[in-house]
Amino acid sequence: KLETMSYTPPPPGSTEAGKPTPEGVPKQDAHIRDLPPEVRRSFLLSMVFFPAVVGAGICAILFLGWWFLREPKKTGQYARELREGISAGSSRRTRWQVAREVAENKDSPEVLNSEVLDALLEIVQKPELDEDVEVWSPSDMIRSSDERRTSVRAWAAYLAGYVGGRLNDPGGRTAAVLAKTLNEPSAADAESAARLRIFAAQGLALLKNLGTADTLLQRLNNDPDAGVRAACANALGAVAWYHYTSGAVPKAAPEKLEEIRSALRNSYQKDHDLDVTWNAAIALARIKDGAGRPALEHMLQHNDPIVQAEARKALALLDGAPAQGAEAEKR
Repeated sequence: KLETMSYTPPPPGSTEAGKPTPEGVPKQDAHIRDLPPEVRRSFLLSMVFFPAVVGAGICAILFLGWWFLREPKKTGQYARELREGISAGSSRRTRWQVAREVAENKDSPEVLNSEVLDALLEIVQKPELDEDVEVWSPSDMIRSSDERRTSVRAWAAYLAGYVGGRLNDPGGRTAAVLAKTLNEPSAADAESAARLRIFAAQGLALLKNLGTADTLLQRLNNDPDAGVRAACANALGAVAWYHYTSGAVPKAAPEKLEEIRSALRNSYQKDHDLDVTWNAAIALARIKDGAGRPALEHMLQHNDPIVQAEARKALALLDGAPAQGAEAEKR
């Protein structure tokens, strides 16, 4: 049985208001609920409710000030910040601050324009920015190894593919720059160079440009990095799917599309890396080729729900589920 404590004040005259209890005067520890009601009320008002109200008021004032005084960025501002904030002389922290803000607003009209696309392509074509991954900073202590090895050029390559795809790649410049980047002999270490090629391939997957198929095929067949080969298999699947199902290029050479199918089958059968095999199987399913069905069924048993979901989608396509529209795929 718990005993309820009762508060016993010190003897009259033994303490002085505002000063610690003198030595020799009995002290008593008491829970706040054991104190007299007026003491509890005073404590809660002064130590809990009042500070909470003041803090909430300050936060509200700051938020309202930001809300009413902020100015949304206009067309051209993002492009200017990309050029000024992600230049060879900018600090790593500034580069990634700009990159994060642009990525967070990638669907806004202020980002989806040709000026931003040009700025992104300029970044992709600056090999000197690869030195960024070799510079250590305190923030590296809380970043994963993948993040530490991702250069701002790799980020720009992917986002250029996204913006270029949404703008239908005006002039075909995005496809040309990313295809060149995919074949670039980088001065950075092998891991960082491979990561740049992976992001370039992912950017090409978003463009779905049949003209980049030769570069993707070459890398699928010959790249020493399995991650790059897997990304190229995925990109070739996106390109072939788009041109097989959307009718976007009615006069696309059938032999080129069949070359893609043949290369994906070859990778599925002969590549020893599991990620390449799985990506090739998914890519084949997107063009209604069931050669990779055994791998897709095996993927359903994987403990990663993302892998299972991709396998289910691919099998649904093979079993006759209607493919999404080309515009939905772009989004």
